Amino acid sequence: MKKRTRMILTGFVPIVGVALVILTIGWLGKVDGFIGEVFQKITGIMFTPVFLELTFALLGLIAVFWINNLRLQREGDEYVSLEIEDEPDELSPPKS
Repeated sequence: MKKRTRMILTGFVPIVGVALVILTIGWLGKVDGFIGEVFQKITGIMFTPVFLELTFALLGLIAVFWINNLRLQREGDEYVSLEIEDEPDELSPPKS
């Protein structure tokens, strides 16, 4: 598998995961009984005009953090320690 394809799939998986969460909430609203009523209320609140933007913004942030977490697991820590040795400068005059 090419590196570019792997990068696209890595970003695509969290987006599909968020879409599956939304579809699952809608599907659970069709279930009979108490669970169906609870998820119908959640769906109704989630798709109210003000909460719609907030819901998708939250799910988008979750997807971004998920993608970042996958990247950090693959690439490791981004912190690098540098060792600085005290070597005299060749151009500077010697200290007395």
